[in-house]
Amino acid sequence: MNDNFFGARLHDDGKCSFRIFAPHAQQVKITIQSKETIIEELTPGRYGFHKTTIEKITPGDLYSFEMDGLKFIPDPASHWQPAGLMERSAIVGHHFFDWSGDSFQGLAMGEMIIYEAHVATFSPEKNFIGVLSRLEYLKQLGINTLQLMPVAQFSRLQGWGYDTVYPYAVHTEYGSPDELKELIKQCHLNGIAVIIDVSFGSLNPAANMEPAYAPFFSKKYNAPKGRSLNFDEKYSYGVREFYIQCALSWLRDYRIDGLRIKDADHIHDQTPVHFLEELSARIKEFAQKNNRTCVLINGAKRNALRPVLPPEKGGYGLDAMYNDDFYCALHSRVTGNNKGHFKDYSDPDRMVSAMQYGFAYRGEISEHYIRLQGSSKSELPGCMFVVYSQGHEENDEQDSKCRIIDKAGFEAAKLSAGATLLSPYVPMIFMGEEYGETAPFIFFDDADNPSALNECRLDWMNIENAQGQSMLSLYRKLIKIRQEHPTLHEPCRSRCHVQTIAQDTILIFRNPSSGDRKYAAVVFNFGKEESKFRISPYLPDGTWATELYSADKRYGGDAESLPDILPQNGAIKIAGQSFALFLYSPTMNPA
Repeated sequence: MNDNFFGARLHDDGKCSFRIFAPHAQQVKITIQSKETIIEELTPGRYGFHKTTIEKITPGDLYSFEMDGLKFIPDPASHWQPAGLMERSAIVGHHFFDWSGDSFQGLAMGEMIIYEAHVATFSPEKNFIGVLSRLEYLKQLGINTLQLMPVAQFSRLQGWGYDTVYPYAVHTEYGSPDELKELIKQCHLNGIAVIIDVSFGSLNPAANMEPAYAPFFSKKYNAPKGRSLNFDEKYSYGVREFYIQCALSWLRDYRIDGLRIKDADHIHDQTPVHFLEELSARIKEFAQKNNRTCVLINGAKRNALRPVLPPEKGGYGLDAMYNDDFYCALHSRVTGNNKGHFKDYSDPDRMVSAMQYGFAYRGEISEHYIRLQGSSKSELPGCMFVVYSQGHEENDEQDSKCRIIDKAGFEAAKLSAGATLLSPYVPMIFMGEEYGETAPFIFFDDADNPSALNECRLDWMNIENAQGQSMLSLYRKLIKIRQEHPTLHEPCRSRCHVQTIAQDTILIFRNPSSGDRKYAAVVFNFGKEESKFRISPYLPDGTWATELYSADKRYGGDAESLPDILPQNGAIKIAGQSFALFLYSPTMNPA
């Protein structure tokens, strides 16, 4: 038995070990409601840990701690709070779940096509079973990675989930631990990896848990939400190990394939080895021992290089970062929004830079933040950037809506899809965008429910209308091309050339890693008017076939179709707010 665990670990023989970090407590007792009530004192050990092992424990038994006379304290490392946040914790027997048939070993970042979903608004059921019911749909769409917004127990019945109370526990409103495991198992059986959002930079403890958290909170730092955690002060060794074991629990007990740390920039640590570096090393060690691929993604929006650089280059060794620059530049181009921080992206060259380098800002001064933004370094490969055209991160402003189709229209939404899925980066789709969902995704919690939650819920009937069918057809085509075409499949920024070839018109030329000349070229017209230009001077000589045109009638557009084969010396016209994909055909003769 690994002696670094926190909370309760049930063994095959019915014994259960309990371990809690409480360096300020003189006496810690545990009360267990099993077939009979059991009260036992934990044995204090080195560095403030208290532990014991008790026999004849079964899954579902309830327990709580008593610290120096203060009773009914739930377990900070509880895996299940079926009766509520301030009630007793429940024993979870992870080894009883039947994982038979699940031999899935995970996916590398460069292979991922990510679909982000919020459990409560994804389906009418508002739970894990509802997500499971749409698994075949995701598979047919071509998704191979499902990313769930936080599923750890948070402070409200419904909400976005980043106000974590029990970072090890499954949120009770979404379902049981076994229901989450069943969702993950079925994902794996269908070749789909699962990533979850976690919040490791702050915590929102229940009111009666203060004695259990005496060493957990920082006195030096603040957090935007919740309380900042102690990763570098006295007793921080216990806090660091608590969160490392939390991450390992999700990977081991639930077979999660990766974590996205939403608030990584709020993990403050001045020790010689930053917490994120230690966490990354431990996860890689776990993955190697278990022959799995487990990814760790930085969800912060500062575009800092250090978290994703390897330790030998002074970094923390995370696998990828969410690319806020790409989102902001794309959002500004298709919507015309130049308010707030979006004014930093009003220059069209920011979109070119984001497509070419990942960063729209490469060390220049931000007009909005009045500071240096981004980095001039360009050594990051494309597989280290996760890009998206819409999501939830930018939409917590009072009147904000995340849907491009609502802000800029149908054609702009298709253009955004092409920019994301044909980029040399790892694409992420936000739930519903693939069929043109118009429901907003605004910030909500219990105070707003049920109205706000219902407003944000996907309306799957939208798939049935003509616009929904056209959009879904486009997404399926884009994903299929990305999966099957060797040049577009590889998220390789270094073999990608981006340039402006006409007003509001950008060309991306993709060069394959092999020598088979399977080139690809995409033209994006971000303007609202038709763009006419000669494309042949920018491409290698040979036959170029039109593979996809977003303004074509088959995708709900009304533009004149492009020629099947690009004319050698002639001009082409691309409709406003549309894109076209051309593939090189070395075996064909020019028409």
